Amino acid sequence: MIEIIPEIDRIEEYAELAEQYSLGFEYNDFFDPDLLDDEAGIKEKIRRYRQLGRPEKMDTMHGAFFDLVPFSWDSGISRHSQYRMQQSVEIAAKLGCRAVIFHAGLRPEFAKGERYYSNWLETMASVARKLAAQSDVEIYYENVQETSPAELAELAERLQDEERFGICIDVSHMMLAKGASAEEWIHRLAPYIRHFHLNDSHLKTDDHLALGCGSIDWKEVFGRIRQYELGDRSMLLEVNGLQKINTSLEYLKRLEIEKASDL
Repeated sequence: MIEIIPEIDRIEEYAELAEQYSLGFEYNDFFDPDLLDDEAGIKEKIRRYRQLGRPEKMDTMHGAFFDLVPFSWDSGISRHSQYRMQQSVEIAAKLGCRAVIFHAGLRPEFAKGERYYSNWLETMASVARKLAAQSDVEIYYENVQETSPAELAELAERLQDEERFGICIDVSHMMLAKGASAEEWIHRLAPYIRHFHLNDSHLKTDDHLALGCGSIDWKEVFGRIRQYELGDRSMLLEVNGLQKINTSLEYLKRLEIEKASDL
């Protein structure tokens, strides 16, 4: 399933597009710290989205991430970070979402430190289990600054018995990492991948361009996705605005036509 990011102030247009193309939503409203401190504001946004009558377990939500370090050695920072993550899962459940996506949070400049890495590994696994037990919402960890798939693979292996855990691959983050090829990333994480974030870039910064407007080789990326039989995983077009969404949808159509012509 392809997903898009809706804008609540133009929700009728997004709902119409979603119905036309059978698209899912990934809600991006609820990682804003100001909103997370506004109980009435949260309730109102949930109410407005629920009015659409979206099917249960069709959509996803991006969880809180600003300044969060759930594995921090500072107990206050760790405690508040985990509170924000629990809050995200509660909101996702009220929205009827299938899953909530969190940043894995590993900092590459510290990852070689044994104490730092083991604390990240143990805490993030423990937090995922706690969040998965909180409701029937699935928990996905997304690659952000990780330079290779090795660390996420080790984390996912620890959680392989947790049915409600998975990995979200952000393709632009993956390509910017430069520590491993797309084939290596997808090969290593294939058993655990549940979701993709798709946007284009010029391979220097995370530009969030429409698909086909940057330098990412999408033929290779989708070729790897097909190779590892991951084509049925949900995929968010992580771009903002209807123009970028429509440009990305048209690009995906062209890729499908080209793939069919190659058969």
